[in-house]
Amino acid sequence: MSAASILEFILTLDGLKAVERRTRPSGIARPENSAEHSWHGAICALLLKDYCTFPVDAQHAALLMVVHDIPEIVCGDTFIYDPARDAAHLSEEVALGHLLAKLPSQNATQLRGLWEEFTAGQTPEARYANALDRIMPVLHNLANDGHTWQEYSIKLEQVLARNQCVAEVFPSLWAIIRPRIEAAFPGVHNE
Repeated sequence: MSAASILEFILTLDGLKAVERRTRPSGIARPENSAEHSWHGAICALLLKDYCTFPVDAQHAALLMVVHDIPEIVCGDTFIYDPARDAAHLSEEVALGHLLAKLPSQNATQLRGLWEEFTAGQTPEARYANALDRIMPVLHNLANDGHTWQEYSIKLEQVLARNQCVAEVFPSLWAIIRPRIEAAFPGVHNE
């Protein structure tokens, strides 16, 4: 393994720019791509740490956000409301193995470790990063009048259930966001 293999992998990462997600960036009519999502999550990790209910290493969480979607280069993005979402990590794990195979072992081990930490969601940084992963699409939907929720017939109960981790990690932010989510579903009364 050599520097050439690292450079090749760096170009492989360009594949994230072609992976379309369901949500649209604020004020943009096209879907967000996974590279944009990962970058945005890393910035959010640095900006929102003071709103987290527990101490967190924001720089480490930013690394988790940068790495967490790399397998999507092979697998594509699985919509958060897709019933297959809970099992997607299995195909992502295989895809990650294929992608990292050309890297020197120390680099592959580091990236795999970050991905596994994010996926397990057990460390404070992983819990924080997972909540960030959820909050960004919510903000995009709110900025776009619930476009993705409407397009895919997502119900209020689904949004609230899938974003429970946001309420747990960022209760003060959730107090601002939840009423806006509920307002995006006119005529629905949440008990």
